[in-house]
Amino acid sequence: MTHYITILVPSENGAWRALVPDVPDCEGTGNDPDTAKLAAHYELTRRLRANGTTLPTPRDLSEIAIDKAWMSRHDVDFAKAVVTVIPLEG
Repeated sequence: MTHYITILVPSENGAWRALVPDVPDCEGTGNDPDTAKLAAHYELTRRLRANGTTLPTPRDLSEIAIDKAWMSRHDVDFAKAVVTVIPLEG
């Protein structure tokens, strides 16, 4: 089973975004962290079905944390973020 790290960040409007750093433009949104994570899981599963098993290899959190370009593009502040994983069978 593969696990993708997911970064949950609050939006200014009170909603949440669940970002999957290793899969470009893969994210979910919701009114709370759980709903956003569920939306991201759905998007990741949809991509897996569409692409077979050709999703990128997941990185560990230390690799993601030093990816300053990705963090800047997505306005991620780890002081306000929640880190979780989305497990995928595949």
